[in-house]
Amino acid sequence: MARATLVRAAALALAAVAALVAAAAAPASACSCSVAPPFLDAVAASSLVVDVKVVETVFLPHPINEQGKKAVWSARLLRSYKGCAPSTIGLWSGANPALCGVRLTVGVRYVFILGAPNSDGNYRVSLCGRFRRWDDLSYRDQQALRKMRPNYYCPKMPQ
Repeated sequence: MARATLVRAAALALAAVAALVAAAAAPASACSCSVAPPFLDAVAASSLVVDVKVVETVFLPHPINEQGKKAVWSARLLRSYKGCAPSTIGLWSGANPALCGVRLTVGVRYVFILGAPNSDGNYRVSLCGRFRRWDDLSYRDQQALRKMRPNYYCPKMPQ
């Protein structure tokens, strides 16, 4: 009886060591982001800050089987706090969090600090990017955004 227990324990230990070796040998692909400044500091330093409501999921890839593909959403512009954006914008992200991908929710209002659009005219959003659900912003941040008034003219943007 003691010998069977000893053999079972040795087999479990060997399996654990094999699992650790296999995990260590696997290629690492994790999202890595730098420490972000406070939200309003990022807004002040940015050239494009928009308040949007996600209206449609255009394409949502499988997070494992379609890692090379991009998730795409369509959003309606509610307000541009800084910079000019079309009334409907496309947003894209990686397929999963390991690729810094995010999942946006249709019907939810977000504030995005965006960079330049890609060749398709869509803006990249990621775990490393700066965005917040409107409802998750502090009251102070919401008030600061509401007080922002663009001091430039935005021409009518194509749709």
